[in-house]
Amino acid sequence: MKVERLSSLTRSIDLDYPTNRAIVIISLLFLFGISGFQLFLGMDISAAFYSGLRAGTSVFFAWAFARELDPDNELSAFFAAFLGCTGFLFFPAPFLLALFLELLLIRIVNRSTGMPSKTSDSLAVLLLSGWISLQANWTFGLFTSLAFYLDSFLPVPNRHNRIFGGAAFIVSVLAFLKAAGQENTFLDIETTFLDLQSGLLMLIAALLFIPIILSSQKIKSGGDMTGIPLNPLRVQAAQLTALLSAGLLTALRGWAGAESLMPLWGAILGISLYGYLRMLLKRLHKSSQSD
Repeated sequence: MKVERLSSLTRSIDLDYPTNRAIVIISLLFLFGISGFQLFLGMDISAAFYSGLRAGTSVFFAWAFARELDPDNELSAFFAAFLGCTGFLFFPAPFLLALFLELLLIRIVNRSTGMPSKTSDSLAVLLLSGWISLQANWTFGLFTSLAFYLDSFLPVPNRHNRIFGGAAFIVSVLAFLKAAGQENTFLDIETTFLDLQSGLLMLIAALLFIPIILSSQKIKSGGDMTGIPLNPLRVQAAQLTALLSAGLLTALRGWAGAESLMPLWGAILGISLYGYLRMLLKRLHKSSQSD
């Protein structure tokens, strides 16, 4: 049975396609490079391999996020992958399960596969989100609720996701109450909220990325299963969801929150930098032709 028949959120990677093959090679090189470096430093083999696996996966996630958020520009994903590599060197503890959840949420909103999420998909996402919310941070339930509600109101709405959105919101509230009952929870929020450096990251990323969101009004790329061009409003909603998700967690937890979703930040910044570089090159080309 084909994977697509089991889930409408999975996307295959065709290794015959040069860019897909390139990112797999880059991810593997980073994986083995970090693993080898950790072994050289004296770390045991299992811990070294896990560190390398986290590194390679982080780079791949940065690339995958960019492909979802900027589907018409393949090269922007490699800008994101480069920033994913760089980010991992300074922030080597991304939350891989949370990154996987974020990727699924973006696909629910933008429908990059061309199909709405199945009931089984939504249930699996809700369960994953619930576990992460209760074990790690309540905001992930909030992100999940937002994605489900957006999917249920955007063009060609998937109305059954309103039920899952409500359930995710309830789980988020329960997770928040659980966290609020723990000692110093609100003190931690207050102190990290004023973290100047993480706040600067959020401000720069937002200022760079919001114009990219506003300019995503025409999408040529089609859904994997249908070939029909993606709906621009859904792509913009997915871009905004990604920015809000990364921004809220960073606001509440400072650099710890930013680090947990660093590949997503890498994608946001990579897409932005590529977009502005592309616009600059176009202007230079036009000015050279006019001369």
